[in-house]
Amino acid sequence: MKNKYSRNILYVLPSKAWNTKERFAFRDIIQAKGHGYNVYLYTYEDSFAAKVAKHLEIEIIPYKPHFINRFLRFHKHLALGQAFKKSHIDIVHCYDFTLLCSLSFQLKRQNITALVVTQDHSIDKPLQRFWYRPLISRIDSLILANKNLLQDALGNLGLPLKKIEYFGLGIKYEEAINPLQIAVNFELYKDYFLAGTYVSPGLNDHKHITPILAALKVINQKEPGGKRSKLVLISPVDFQSMSLLPNLMRDIQEQDLQEDVLFVTTQDIVGVISRLDLWVSNSPEELIEDHAISALIHEVPAVLTRNFCSKDLIEEYEGVGETYKLFDARELRDKWEKMILGRAVYREKTRLYKYFIEREHSYKSYKSQLMSLYSKSVQRRVRLFRKK
Repeated sequence: MKNKYSRNILYVLPSKAWNTKERFAFRDIIQAKGHGYNVYLYTYEDSFAAKVAKHLEIEIIPYKPHFINRFLRFHKHLALGQAFKKSHIDIVHCYDFTLLCSLSFQLKRQNITALVVTQDHSIDKPLQRFWYRPLISRIDSLILANKNLLQDALGNLGLPLKKIEYFGLGIKYEEAINPLQIAVNFELYKDYFLAGTYVSPGLNDHKHITPILAALKVINQKEPGGKRSKLVLISPVDFQSMSLLPNLMRDIQEQDLQEDVLFVTTQDIVGVISRLDLWVSNSPEELIEDHAISALIHEVPAVLTRNFCSKDLIEEYEGVGETYKLFDARELRDKWEKMILGRAVYREKTRLYKYFIEREHSYKSYKSQLMSLYSKSVQRRVRLFRKK
């Protein structure tokens, strides 16, 4: 039930995937809802995010994509009229940068509605040209998903530093769950080296998983350290409902890995991560996966896809993991083998840096800073545009 005295927040998340960006958004949504805000979510009706929102009793406004003009840099359009018909929106929090043109233009008339944008990727093209400035200046606060994006935001967007914030990923440290609550009994595999990776519900192409299977086959032929490895594929939805399963199963059979791959369906992915020996990231779209950070917090070393953010993390916390070139099965195999042979050292390093990683991505500090940012953004708007 909506509280007419509470502020209203519209979250804009037009995505069918369930990756770091979507989980990051729902951390914000849950915190705002728990803080007493009235929350609305713009997303696809058939997305996994919509299912989660319905479970949390969050009102969904269906998103239907269409284009303003194919020549515009920010080409996606989102009509805010439907949301404003429900109630006055105090804050619009957007997670898709390609909607900035549409949102900024419409919010020009809504002077006391704050616009908050979360940026989780680098911006390739400088946007300081004069025709972009009115759009960029409409942003009240920019939240960075990674601290390495700061110079990108300053250089390409030209936003003042006071509008840019970095709070970490807001990840909770969770104790290992009761083994009886997991469908797979990991005690049966205590003699294996368990490597896990995440399979998104929105993933349709199995090519992200294929290099991991190829690396696994060679690893088990060599058996470094005298141990065989098993790959744990983890997803929050049943694999039978995923369109990639037939092709994935064909690859597994061709590599003769039927006994070496485990399928785990669970909502408590972090609980499964804590039982692994290695975490492998596989997404080309994420700079640093939140599950990889959760793995490091739970003292599980990680192999990350190589980019400027993951390289910086491994350099800062030396010895907690490795990076590899995406789709390069040979390099992944070498890093996998290296981490098996140096397992004790990598574990010790993650134990050493665990506190610092957890502090950077603290859930408690993220929550308080996010709520403070929402309040300041609205108050700044009210102060600037109050009626004389």
